[in-house]
Amino acid sequence: MTPLLVKDMALIAGALLIAGYALLSTVALLPKTRALGLDLLRTFFSATLIVCVLTGLFLLGPLALVPAFALAALRIGFESASVRMKDGPAPLLIGILTAGLTVVATLDDRIAMAVLGVWALLLVRLIVLPNASNPRTSKSILDLMVFPVLPLALLAYGAIQPNLAGLMFAAYLLVEIFDSLALLCGKLFGRTKAFPTLSPNKTIGGLVGGALSLIVLTAFGAYLLDQPLGLAALLAVFVGCLAVAGDLAASRLKRIGGVKDFPIVFSRQGGLLDSLDSWIAAGAGLIALSLLASLC
Repeated sequence: MTPLLVKDMALIAGALLIAGYALLSTVALLPKTRALGLDLLRTFFSATLIVCVLTGLFLLGPLALVPAFALAALRIGFESASVRMKDGPAPLLIGILTAGLTVVATLDDRIAMAVLGVWALLLVRLIVLPNASNPRTSKSILDLMVFPVLPLALLAYGAIQPNLAGLMFAAYLLVEIFDSLALLCGKLFGRTKAFPTLSPNKTIGGLVGGALSLIVLTAFGAYLLDQPLGLAALLAVFVGCLAVAGDLAASRLKRIGGVKDFPIVFSRQGGLLDSLDSWIAAGAGLIALSLLASLC
């Protein structure tokens, strides 16, 4: 699989936006689904702004991406800590820590590898010993390091690498395809809740519809870009699974914190972590594979 180019991903992003507006406009024109189509169009407009900003940043390269990721990390660290460590200066301190780690991870391959190692150790510890941390503050910091702090640092590292930037941009587009079509299919066909406790809005019908749509569209994109179709399908499945994992990880933070939403940035999207949680997980997973492959 040859490296994906950012300029190709930018063209695909534009085509996907046009297709998305065409699809939702069609849904809005049908009498039975008019209200749903209009509601989804308003949500899609907010998503369009994010896609446009990211497209510009990736086209500009590291000089724009590094400060943008630092600012995003500051906000995401603040949002995640505000639902787990509400009192005192903790949210701001976690935001500064997240921004610092994100910038440092972009400086050198060895630092990114160290971040991956720490992330893996903390993730295993959290799974094997979920209640080992005491007091509550230690448990909260451990949870936040596992997600979103360290995965975001890995995503930022990948985004500035010339041979990985296109893949990171593609991962965002795949996440948006999956999330958008899963939402649409869930509204139209979803009946059975997939995760009643962590994410009650997700349905099995929505996830299946989003996954099938993602695989088909990814294969079509791979054909246009002369990429291996089988590998592209595997990439779509991998990104889709991690997208769900990232969304559930963010939902878990909110559930433990006893809140419904992170501090809002976009009226139709919620907090910045609400908009980027799936991409953080998918991007970090792909970078983890890349770093491990570089050791072989």
